[in-house]
Amino acid sequence: MNAPLPAIPRVCFGLFWIWAGASKLRDPALFSAAIRNYDLIGDPLVAAAALILPWLEVIAGACLVLNRLPRGGSGILWGLLAVFTLAIAVSWTRGLDIECGCFGLGDGSTVNYPLKLAQNTALLLLGAWIWLRAAPAIQESR
Repeated sequence: MNAPLPAIPRVCFGLFWIWAGASKLRDPALFSAAIRNYDLIGDPLVAAAALILPWLEVIAGACLVLNRLPRGGSGILWGLLAVFTLAIAVSWTRGLDIECGCFGLGDGSTVNYPLKLAQNTALLLLGAWIWLRAAPAIQESR
């Protein structure tokens, strides 16, 4: 039987994503421009992503913070992070000099690709651990 999911990593991971999503919600146009700079999808998908992704981050993060559907919330966040990490890696291989758009800052700073990929890898590992720990206990049948 699995031990209960520890609250501190779950809540911190959830708050991180709520912060990331909320910062993008403040200026969807700025986030839309950041997505567009990756040059992976075109309009109208860019606009749809800029409107939907931040809400997914906030809602899934809230699931972790409130410990409601933590497996689903962590799975959604892990999937989003995997896609974001792939987009960053592709942008690096293409030699793009872009802003991350991770927190909707729009401060003109460009991505430090090795650092961002290392950060995302650490977050992917944490997210996977949370997802695994949030799994319902499997009871042995006799």
